[in-house]
Amino acid sequence: MRTFALQRQWRKHFSAVLALFFLFLLAGTVNVRADDAPAHRAARLSFLQGNVTVDHIDNTAGDPAQINMPLAEGVRLTTGDDGQAEVEFEDGSVVRITPSSSLGLNSLSVDAFGNFHTQLTVLHGLVYAELRAAAKFTYALDAGGEVISPVANATIRINLDKPPVMISVFDGTVHIEHDSSPEADGYKTDVHAGEMFTADASNTSQYFLLSSIEQDSWDVWNRERDQAAAEAAADRTKARDGYAGDQGYGWSDLDADGSWYEVSGEGQVWQPAVAQDSAFDPYGYGSWVAYPGAGYVWASGYTWGWTPFRCGTWYYWNSFGWGWSPGAGCRRAGWGFGNGFASGVFVINIGRPPVNYHFPTRPVHTPGMLHPIRVGRAVPEPGHDVRLSHEPRLIAGVPVEPLRPIGNASALQDRSVVGSALRSDFAVDHISQQPVLGVTGAAQAATPRSDLRSVPPGPSTPSGAASEIERPLPSVQPPQQRSSYPAQTQVEHSAPRPSAPAYTPRSAPPPSP
Repeated sequence: MRTFALQRQWRKHFSAVLALFFLFLLAGTVNVRADDAPAHRAARLSFLQGNVTVDHIDNTAGDPAQINMPLAEGVRLTTGDDGQAEVEFEDGSVVRITPSSSLGLNSLSVDAFGNFHTQLTVLHGLVYAELRAAAKFTYALDAGGEVISPVANATIRINLDKPPVMISVFDGTVHIEHDSSPEADGYKTDVHAGEMFTADASNTSQYFLLSSIEQDSWDVWNRERDQAAAEAAADRTKARDGYAGDQGYGWSDLDADGSWYEVSGEGQVWQPAVAQDSAFDPYGYGSWVAYPGAGYVWASGYTWGWTPFRCGTWYYWNSFGWGWSPGAGCRRAGWGFGNGFASGVFVINIGRPPVNYHFPTRPVHTPGMLHPIRVGRAVPEPGHDVRLSHEPRLIAGVPVEPLRPIGNASALQDRSVVGSALRSDFAVDHISQQPVLGVTGAAQAATPRSDLRSVPPGPSTPSGAASEIERPLPSVQPPQQRSSYPAQTQVEHSAPRPSAPAYTPRSAPPPSP
């Protein structure tokens, strides 16, 4: 009798698992067919430290931010006195937010031709941005009325602690526009690497340009984030090439924090290094967070936990453990947040769990505001108790070796780390199958010199200013030679300084653990 009861219980469990598996396959089929549909975009909260809140579209009270949570159009991200955050977009562009700062995601859209348009606003504070200049991915970043767009892949610092805004270009070229008004004319100009733009608080029809950049203590923090991105780029494998598509963000984390295997009959399988611990569960650590029109969706608490929960499937193999296999949906940006999650089918992407596995339960979507629900605790990641595996493994009884990196580790010694986020994550063109890298190096000015505003004569003219702010074209050097953060020593400014309150650098961030 006991044996019969156990058999009956096992059959019931197996039937439930099989049903979920076929539901997953159905969801995957639906989304593959929907590849040509407009993407439901979501930015990724890719780095988080300290007090950071996400204010909702309807201006209701904000919620604590969660790592890897999807950020929808219209939300506002605000950091507290100790808060730090990084937002990543589909093409690998990032915006980094220092303490006591705020960034608005005004518009995340996709046009009828599949081009991505992103409009952001720096509301206040100190912000760094690495923006790709590509026809498929356009950016417009408003800071104090100055609209910034990359002409060549650009790394910039925006200081809006107090008006007027100061925009420093560490690498590349940006185009800056200020709209005209009934009271004053507007202007358009390009700012190149090594230059600092400052709006004129006393006259909105003019600006000042410095030929050097003042140092800020938070430049070190931004450089450390770039260094981490450069190291991730050096770990790149060929696994991502067949899947990246428009969804280019998050793939470098997989190369850096786990191992890829090519398994006969199974395809490509990725295993995070932390999965070598028997206590690991893909849905064992993270948060259920709200996404408009979909209710609760999963935000993994692991730093690499973006792509493996937006597409593909998790499987469990005896003697190997958990592994993730990408699917066709991984080529499509926004996959899982619109057609997938809204249908309520593809949320928990587990295809084959271990025996007696307890499936996670998605919280019920009820009317009203949905607040984050945290789940579990982290299993130690690489650098602590678990290390990356470079040894042959058995998957489904087949011996396999991990894919080796194809990234150039020596490049870390040969080039600046500035803008490394744009080299670690990127989209792949559907037609050419080539990476969408954007315009690299220095760019020729897109604005005629005649667009430069004259400094008005009289008492309002800064001391030593000429009748016009000259903007000679700088000599173009290779990016690795030209691109750098400010030197530790200050130099005399050859251009006039604006009449604005003195800026006191923020206290340096805490050292990296």
